[in-house]
Amino acid sequence: MGTGLATYYDRLGRWNRLAHAFGYGGGRATLTVHRALADPRAGGQATFTRLHDVVLEQCQDLVHPRVLDAGCGLGGTMIALAEARGADCTGLTLSPSQAADATASAAQRGLADRVRAHVQSYDDPPEGPFDLIVAIESLAHSPDPAVSVARLARVLAPGGRFIVVDDMPEPDAGGSGDLDTFKAGWQCPVLWTSARYVAAFEAHGLHLETRLDLTPQCRPRSHARLTALVALNRVVRMLPLASLRQVLDSHRGGLALERLTRNGLVRYQALIARRPALQVS
Repeated sequence: MGTGLATYYDRLGRWNRLAHAFGYGGGRATLTVHRALADPRAGGQATFTRLHDVVLEQCQDLVHPRVLDAGCGLGGTMIALAEARGADCTGLTLSPSQAADATASAAQRGLADRVRAHVQSYDDPPEGPFDLIVAIESLAHSPDPAVSVARLARVLAPGGRFIVVDDMPEPDAGGSGDLDTFKAGWQCPVLWTSARYVAAFEAHGLHLETRLDLTPQCRPRSHARLTALVALNRVVRMLPLASLRQVLDSHRGGLALERLTRNGLVRYQALIARRPALQVS
């Protein structure tokens, strides 16, 4: 991870700010850059806040927890945890623009003392310890997930939870050209299966507490609509703008991910692991 990924997110951020004026980039209004999911509180319509409800449901027992958001994006998850659980949150992102947006949004909500975003790699996290670590659609960008999981697990407090939410390929997805397109477009050098994450948790003394398959709550577009959008992407790519091409590569990767999801080759999963609490003798 480094300047390349930071540039990627900064460019996407600028594009999404522009696209928002035309009705796109809906997640920005809720300070999210993660997946919209079918929301029972919205009559089954997909919302960008549903995932926050899922995270909150997994830590109902936490009161004023110390939280590390590894890949905090625009800060929406930290703000949700601060408001609902009184959390003290530290967020890490490689994108200066994301950190600035998260910091400004927290201040607007009177949470500047409890929500902080830093331009920093999650492979070099603060010492903590943290009661909750969340990594939402962020570890997919790690060039070495084994290193990332190890270093994050090191700062998890006894009894603490580590929640990873990401797109995880099925074992037979390797032969799919769509998987290569997705990984290239979304800057995912290594994409772990859920089994790899579970094994890494166990290697660092964490035990899988809950596995949630959120794929049925995703709302990929129809094959016909995806085909039309791929054709449009191909036309727009003819414009001689390198920065726009990276954005279009990301969008093409997203379209490939929707096909992978529709075809059952990638599943959107939440893994909740826990470090055993210290035994008092």
